[in-house]
Amino acid sequence: MDKNKDAPLYLKIFQMTKYLHLIVKNFPKEYKYDLGKEIQNLAWKCLDDFLEANSSPNADKFPKIVNLSNSFDEFKTRIRMGRDLNLITEKQFIHLQSSHIQGIGEMIGGWLEWSKRTSR
Repeated sequence: MDKNKDAPLYLKIFQMTKYLHLIVKNFPKEYKYDLGKEIQNLAWKCLDDFLEANSSPNADKFPKIVNLSNSFDEFKTRIRMGRDLNLITEKQFIHLQSSHIQGIGEMIGGWLEWSKRTSR
């Protein structure tokens, strides 16, 4: 079994990425290929950043988890813009926040704190 694909954080980011593809496909054409694509790309980048951090030795994880955290912050900003432009409905936004974003943020934060203590 692949340790990455069983990790709760991996599963959360993967499920969020799948859900985002359903949302972005309904964006108007003028937003689908810029903001929509950027949202999707940042979600994929978070997944890739997770894989890189999780595959690293414990002593090297901290900067990679910081990269993941930064990518996730960029992602959240784009999601907020999508909501403010009414491209993401209130219902979709609430689902993203409660089912995905909040939990992912907490997991990244906890992992970051753990890696700080471990890398000392």
